Amino acid sequence: MPSLAKAYIAMIAAVAVTVLTVVAYRWNPENFLGFLLFFALAMLGSAMKIRLPGFKTTISTNFVFILIGLALFSFGETVLIGLGGALVQSLWKTQTRPKAVQVFFNAACLTVCTAAAFWTSHAVPAMLGLNSIAVMMVLGACVYLLLNTGLVSLVISLAEGRSLKEIWSSCYEWTFPYFLAGAAVAGLASAASHGTNLAIALLVASAMYFVYVYYRMRIVRAVLDNVSTVSQENEALLAGATRGR
Repeated sequence: MPSLAKAYIAMIAAVAVTVLTVVAYRWNPENFLGFLLFFALAMLGSAMKIRLPGFKTTISTNFVFILIGLALFSFGETVLIGLGGALVQSLWKTQTRPKAVQVFFNAACLTVCTAAAFWTSHAVPAMLGLNSIAVMMVLGACVYLLLNTGLVSLVISLAEGRSLKEIWSSCYEWTFPYFLAGAAVAGLASAASHGTNLAIALLVASAMYFVYVYYRMRIVRAVLDNVSTVSQENEALLAGATRGR
């Protein structure tokens, strides 16, 4: 791995350690049993992952629970949802055994993204004098999406020597519809709960499973279409070469 990529990973890890230090210092859950229930469901959501075409990384439904956590839980609890989800997503039923540096970076990346999304979704509305779950969810979703795709694209670019613009564009193209649907589900769950009824939030969040199934089928169909197109092109080239003899 290039030295620049190692330095970048170390920088993200340092930021993540700082965030987790703040979490440990300020840890004070108001409803610990409710958080444990939600955390367990979020880990199940993290196991529902999809591998993006052309990437060695995956996305899961964990981000939906992170967005709901912005409205229902404290900073520390929401960050732990992101961290735990990253570990489950990296280690659960992988096609190949992941490298330690990959697991390490994924955990650090989601920790940083979750912390940034939480801070922005709470700090900006407070500065503007707004008290709106909708504003909070939109800000949190935008920051999480841009930062997550950006950090992942940059580490791939540094490690593989590929164009950052090309990688980010491809990553954003595949993930945006999924994040958009997930953000809508998270927004409905948070609005329905009014910050108090966790059961309603969990019920609405379960709808993300159907989004996951649909999106997985969409990606599989796109991959098969691409394989079919390449196969047809190869057959055409082969037929042309045969006629030319």
